[in-house]
Formats: sequence, structure tokens, C-alpha cells
Amino acid sequence: MTLAALVLELEGEAPPTPLGLRGFFYSLLREHFPELHDQGENPFSLGFGGKEGAYWARLAFLREDLYARLSPAVFGLEGQRARLGAPFRVRRVLQEGHPWAGVSTYARLFQGEPSPDLPLRFHSPTFFRRKGVNYPLPEPRLVLESLLRRFSAFAPVKPPEGVQAALLERATVRWLEGRTLGVEGDTEATGFVGRVVYHLPRATEEEALWLTALGRFAFYSGVGAKTSLGYGRVRVFRDCLNTL
Repeated sequence: MTLAALVLELEGEAPPTPLGLRGFFYSLLREHFPELHDQGENPFSLGFGGKEGAYWARLAFLREDLYARLSPAVFGLEGQRARLGAPFRVRRVLQEGHPWAGVSTYARLFQGEPSPDLPLRFHSPTFFRRKGVNYPLPEPRLVLESLLRRFSAFAPVKPPEGVQAALLERATVRWLEGRTLGVEGDTEATGFVGRVVYHLPRATEEEALWLTALGRFAFYSGVGAKTSLGYGRVRVFRDCLNTL
């Protein structure tokens, strides 16, 4: 079961917009995967970045069939014009060689050394729906709930109930550095950007393994609300020992 993130390197005079990026991706869906219906959790996440005319857009896939259907059309955009809110020329489409491109599998998320610490950097504003409002604080339960829900929706294996309970009830914050930032688009919200090290005290090897796997999964899935607009783009950061 493949996970993939494709990055489109763009030439243009203004950055992509959240609504423009989502509209661009939904047009690909309508043309190449029209039978995909809203199932509660989006099997993809989107993102964008760059500056001074060298912008990029990111399409991440949580389902192998979605990636298989859309990737040929996405790679076919090289050298073509595309509109993502503003007009762009697609210079290249990358599956590797860019910090936000990559391919993995659900099984590979569990390889390597497990850790009771999960260091996440929130690169784009991240917020959560809580009691009917948008909430910007990256509390452990909200972050892990978001990841567990998406993982359970699309992965071939499900987190054991005991592991889910341990992560949601015991996880805490060891270190935090960040700020709030207003978001753009059709959503009135404030999101969190910055770095957080989450910690699971008294973690068993199985619990630590799942915590580590969910951190790797976050690179593809995003965290929180409106990941289809580019919000909640996160990844594990490697220099966490220098922050503690």
C-alpha cells in the first residue's frame, strides 16, 4: 500500500492560493477519478510554498489507487500551463529530490527504531475543529486523534485499541516553540506554526513503534482541519535533541 507526495515546481508571478490549489486538484479528480466520493476523511492532503517566482505545490496521496489514477496526469503536466489561483508553468514534477516529495508504504512506516518522543514541526498553520469552532493549539490528544483517524481510514492495519488509548490518554508535551498565524482562503481561523516534541511516558515498545509510525505518516496525511487547502502540513524534525 503506497503513500506518495508529488511536488510541482512552478513558474509564476504570485504564489498559489489555498482555494486555487484545491480547485486545481478537484479538477484532476473530476477528470481522472470521478467515482471518488466524500468518505469523511480525505485520502489526500495538499500544500504549497516557495518565493520570488519559484513556487511549488504538493499533492500527497494516502490511497494507492488514487495515486495510480492521478499520477500519470500529474507527471504529464511538465512543461504545461496550469492555474492554481494564479497562472503557472509547471517546470517539473518531482517524486524525490525535494524536501516535500517522497514515496513510502504503510509497512515501511514501522521500520527503524521506535521512540517515545515524537518531534513535529508545523510548517503551515494548523488548527482543529473543537466544539464547533476552529482551535489553534496543538494539544497531544488533538494531534494524535487526527493522525489515528486518518491512519485507520486508509491503512491496511488498524491501531490496536490499547495503543490508541495509551496515545490519547498519556501523551504529553516535552517542549514547544511556536506562534499562532492567521490563515487565508474561505476559512476564518488562526493556526499554530512551530515545533513541538510530544512524549509518551512509560511507553511499551509497541506503543513507541506506533507513535513513531504516526509521525512518519503525518508527512503525507497532514494534521488537523482543512488539509485540502494546504493547512496542517507537518513533518518530523531531526534536531530535537538540541531543543531539550
